[in-house]
Amino acid sequence: MNTTDQDFVSIVRSGDPAGLRAIYKEFLPRIARHIMNKGGSYDDAKDVFQDGIMVLYEKARQPDFNLTSGFYTFLFGICRNIWGNRLQKKSRTEVTIPEDAKYKSDTDTEALIYEAEESRLFWDAFKKLGDDCQKLMRLFFEKTKMEDITSIMGYGSVSYAKKRKFVCKEQLVRFVKEDERFDELVYEG
Repeated sequence: MNTTDQDFVSIVRSGDPAGLRAIYKEFLPRIARHIMNKGGSYDDAKDVFQDGIMVLYEKARQPDFNLTSGFYTFLFGICRNIWGNRLQKKSRTEVTIPEDAKYKSDTDTEALIYEAEESRLFWDAFKKLGDDCQKLMRLFFEKTKMEDITSIMGYGSVSYAKKRKFVCKEQLVRFVKEDERFDELVYEG
């Protein structure tokens, strides 16, 4: 099957696991090579690539999104900017990205990178919650009614479901605030 750039965008938008694996297999090695040439490790490259996919996902969800370059070029530009920002943060010196590069960032991309870092922090904290809290919070995020949450979770009353939601939410907030990245994001924002 010959996958087009728009097919790749659709895969990212849908979150199709098989399609995402194909994207990783196709594009991660090239992006990893670039990041490793710029002083990063393979693990750094995987993190940057994941964040790049998240930024692309957020951008692709916008109704007015239009891919104006090739998929790889666009993803590479996002990943290069993320890596440049991380290097800049590490060294606290300015990182200059050449103007003659194929991909030119816009201000929205910077904001999306910041949002991706926030999102990564949130989901890392979310994974620390117990299974019961994760399930409850997912239902809450999906705007499921408390009565339905009570039934799904097998709680005895709506008031108990509300109490559990409060406890789980407080635990999630605590996990986020305890993460060292939290202070960096608050300080930047």
